[in-house]
Amino acid sequence: TDTGSQKNRVVTEEEWLQRWKMSNIGFHKEQGHPLLQKYLDVLLNGRSGLRIFFPLCGKAVEMKWLADMGHSVVGVEVSEQALKEFFAEHSLPYCEEPVPEISGAKKLQ
Repeated sequence: TDTGSQKNRVVTEEEWLQRWKMSNIGFHKEQGHPLLQKYLDVLLNGRSGLRIFFPLCGKAVEMKWLADMGHSVVGVEVSEQALKEFFAEHSLPYCEEPVPEISGAKKLQ
């Protein structure tokens, strides 16, 4: 079906950046993703100091929650705007560094 093909369609980098530019980010959950909230205890399993990876992290609020719990969080995002919004919305200072191995890439931490 047409709906099925749309569901499985890969979004291009340009489309992703445009969605952030136009604030067309209906996928962003201001209160965090309900499934992660539901299964957080299962994921953590009583462990502390985990290193947790968020691919295409956007400005996921869960990254801040997990960092506040003492975990090391690594988020990777195509949209620099999304990352800057994350830091601004959480009043977190950050610095930018180039990533020499990847043309045009920056590390914000």
